[in-house]
Amino acid sequence: MPLRPCFLRLLGFAALLSGCLAAPLDPALRSHAAPEPTSPGDAQGQPLEPGQLLAGAAKVDITPLAGMPLGGHAIEGGTGYALWTRLWARAIYLEDAEGEPLVLVIADLWSMPAGMADEVVERVREDHGLTQLGRAQVLLAATHTHHSPSNYGSAYLYNRAASNTGGFDPELRGFLARNIARAIAEAVASKEPARIRHATAPVASVARNRSLPPFLDNPEAAGILAANEALPTCPDYPREVEGVDPCQAVDPTLTTLRIEGLDGRPVAIAAFFAAHPTAMQNYVHAYGGDFFGLATARAEAALSHATGEGLGDAVVALFNGPQGDISPNWTEQGRPSTLVLGERMGAALIDAAGLAPGSGPSGGRVLEGTIASAFARQDLAAQAVEPTPSTPAATTAARPLPGRSLLSGAEDGPTRYRPKTPEGQTVDRHRRPGQGPKKPVAPPALVRMIFPRGAVPTQVPLSIHHVGPLTVAGLPGEFTTTMGMRIRVALAQAYADANPDAPRPILVGLAGEYLSYFVTPQEYALQHYEGGSTLWGQYAGALIAQAYARLARETPRADGPLPHAGAGPRTVEHRGPARRFALEPGAKTRRALRGLPEALREQLRVHEGPRASWTFTTAAPTWDGPTWPRFAVEVLDADGSEGWRTLRVGDSRRPLDERTEDFVIFPAAVDDETWTWTLWWLGGLVDEAALPEGAALRLRVDGPGGEHLCTGELGDGEAHTHPCASGYTPTVHPEDGLGVVPATPR
Repeated sequence: MPLRPCFLRLLGFAALLSGCLAAPLDPALRSHAAPEPTSPGDAQGQPLEPGQLLAGAAKVDITPLAGMPLGGHAIEGGTGYALWTRLWARAIYLEDAEGEPLVLVIADLWSMPAGMADEVVERVREDHGLTQLGRAQVLLAATHTHHSPSNYGSAYLYNRAASNTGGFDPELRGFLARNIARAIAEAVASKEPARIRHATAPVASVARNRSLPPFLDNPEAAGILAANEALPTCPDYPREVEGVDPCQAVDPTLTTLRIEGLDGRPVAIAAFFAAHPTAMQNYVHAYGGDFFGLATARAEAALSHATGEGLGDAVVALFNGPQGDISPNWTEQGRPSTLVLGERMGAALIDAAGLAPGSGPSGGRVLEGTIASAFARQDLAAQAVEPTPSTPAATTAARPLPGRSLLSGAEDGPTRYRPKTPEGQTVDRHRRPGQGPKKPVAPPALVRMIFPRGAVPTQVPLSIHHVGPLTVAGLPGEFTTTMGMRIRVALAQAYADANPDAPRPILVGLAGEYLSYFVTPQEYALQHYEGGSTLWGQYAGALIAQAYARLARETPRADGPLPHAGAGPRTVEHRGPARRFALEPGAKTRRALRGLPEALREQLRVHEGPRASWTFTTAAPTWDGPTWPRFAVEVLDADGSEGWRTLRVGDSRRPLDERTEDFVIFPAAVDDETWTWTLWWLGGLVDEAALPEGAALRLRVDGPGGEHLCTGELGDGEAHTHPCASGYTPTVHPEDGLGVVPATPR
């Protein structure tokens, strides 16, 4: 039988592969340095009382230069030519009375590869002198937004297949690692005496299960559905399984850690909730944090308003959890649904953390005690799995293998192959030990040619962290709801004797490494998208649960700290060929930008046109400086007494600037020394009735080269550039509403 065209293309690519797959980096297996104890005490060196903590938080913009392929949707993804919402790295630093530290980091990225996590910790130690931090004391994770850059990984598989274009971008990788490390350093520098208030609450109508048949094959499914019986249903969502509502087949728990000063003032919020941030459709040419990014922006504005401090000081870090089979509850993927879900999730964060105007902490448990961490690396190939009530004795696969169902894509990221390659692609003969009923995506020999040994991670990092009685653990990929539940139960049972009244363990998804999906054996047997994407076979998830139970037994929780399970050697990276993706002057960039405004109007549903559009020129952005301009809407009262100032909107008085979802910006032309940009102010956040009578509005930009540019007074239509001098207010031509004539002082 003749080979299909796609296989011929794969064979052609395989022929080139021997010259493309780079030799592994760090062949000497350099080990992580051990943490060096620090002198306990606050910033002034005063000792803390037993059980007290120091805490600090910071965030750093990690939005890359325009031109990066977007990660997560593979060949169906877009390219980051434009910016809708900023991407951030948020870090929360904790330190106990003995000087033991812990850093929780969440980045608006589609994944957190192990090699980059290792590099961040090394940069923190070498560039910032924070030698008290070892690999075990830093939990790094990604939100999994699919509108963030790809091609910075430590494994060739994901640099080749996670985006629409293959390659490893060393400049992007250095930019991300450098700025994530800076966020950690700034969090450490801001530490102050604090306490942590732990609370949980259910959040309804934000998430739904996208893979019901596999979920229902788990023995735990009936209990989950019964526990969620009171949750609202998804009335507009078609029933994949009659009688089962997908909005009830979830873990609706939002866990918040309100970090507050000793006076009760909120310092930062760490929150944990499991759902794919994929409310936006796949093919969009704009960076953005999806509904997670919108929710945290709203919560940070509320936190800023509650403390009376600048928005730059507010940090609300929203971590993902076991979200492998959980989609956001969108009506139709796109910006409108993303705005609705961001508003809903943001309101839940504000309520749970006590950030609403006039409110405070509504209870919760104050966590007291010491901090401790343990770290280990788990091999995946041909590993024995002990029998459990839900898993027989078995071994994982000897080699990784994607399933045919992977080609279909998920519900919120379907591929062009989905109509002809539906989910549920299985085989009757289990010819590959550990891979069970999986139907391979292609002949296994061909898969091995294209992705040879080293192209797929063979080891994952595992970490356990304690903050008083609370246990936090990192999951190295996308774990389904039930697989996460089994790991959570294993951890809770391991520490039940030492902490009988401990809070429910927190699982942080996409932490420390990305290795696709991990499902239960029952889910794997049906080979839906998630099972087809479980590379190391039907028992890989059970192996991780077993490894966590073993790590917990080896490091029993007592009054003293956990021994550090040595971090060992750093990750060996197989990145693949290097390639640079940032826009550069030339015909390729001109072709990419041609037609971009029309594409963005359609992709972002800007059908009515923006409130204002402004084209301006700045110095070219660089990796070492600001990668995008900053901008804001400014207001001038009728009497001009306060001068131009940033407009604030809503109950939380959000500054209407680049940190909101009310703007889209993209390059219109790229030269060696200058870039020309187009900025759209969408205008959706402004209540005209709430504006001061007679007030004037304008746009202001701070460019990458230190430029300060402003428009004239805004009307409707195209804006023009003018000096930002105080008191300068051009008059508006009455015939066209925005044509500018010479200025008159005001």
